[in-house]
Amino acid sequence: MPDSQAAAPGHIRVRANGDFFDVPVGTSLEAFLKMRGQAIGRVVVERNGEALSPMEQRGVVLESNDVLEIVRLVAGG
Repeated sequence: MPDSQAAAPGHIRVRANGDFFDVPVGTSLEAFLKMRGQAIGRVVVERNGEALSPMEQRGVVLESNDVLEIVRLVAGG
């Protein structure tokens, strides 16, 4: 279901794990993860239904209405 509010000027709206976030235009996925306390290589990211490798994650600049699923990797057994 789309969010009814528009992003603030100079920002875009993305959805990550079901929550909406307004981020500045030009924000990289890497910067977004850092803002959320995560890091490339420590999470699996799916963007708009497509899983991204850690190398692919580094080159992504978020776009308006991107839908992200972010799963933290946990070691152990």
